[in-house]
Amino acid sequence: MKKFKIGVFGSNAKELDATVIDKAKQIGKELARYNIIVITGASSGVPYLVAYEAAKRGIEVWGYSPVNVIENQKRFAPNDDISIYKKIVFVPKNFLFSSNLEVSKKYRNVISTANCDTGIIVSGRWGTLNEFTNLYDMGKIIGVLTGTGGIADQLQVLTQKIHKRSKAKVLFNNSPKELVEKVIKELKTRAEQQTY
Repeated sequence: MKKFKIGVFGSNAKELDATVIDKAKQIGKELARYNIIVITGASSGVPYLVAYEAAKRGIEVWGYSPVNVIENQKRFAPNDDISIYKKIVFVPKNFLFSSNLEVSKKYRNVISTANCDTGIIVSGRWGTLNEFTNLYDMGKIIGVLTGTGGIADQLQVLTQKIHKRSKAKVLFNNSPKELVEKVIKELKTRAEQQTY
């Protein structure tokens, strides 16, 4: 059976409170109970905390960076241990906007969300909302960890107000353990349906 690729998307904010930090680490520990690959945007904050905890427990982590070479990655996330990444995918040097970090972040968002089977949203701001809409439009399974502030706590209302046909399934839960279990169960169900 192939390894599921689970993207983790959330706030890169330096002002994360202790509760969000703890819940992010719990997500990483819970993901490490499964034979998966964790995908992040190779950035600091929530995604890094989750990936670091998973990597410590032997889980393979891929980073989709908004920069184009390893030296720039070290400058982009100077306090992160990039050795946790088994693979880093960079923005192509010939990408028209590769010198514009803000545009390259959106390129990274599309590529990282396209390459995961599911995404987990923790806290987050506008960039995370962009990743959520990508996942939704691509018909992915999306786990949202509520009680973490930011966009994660607004998505339940938004998804009730904004209706769009999609194969996406959005799961809300405020428990890291329960959310990861629900996401994995839904992934397995979808994989079984695709084999018939």
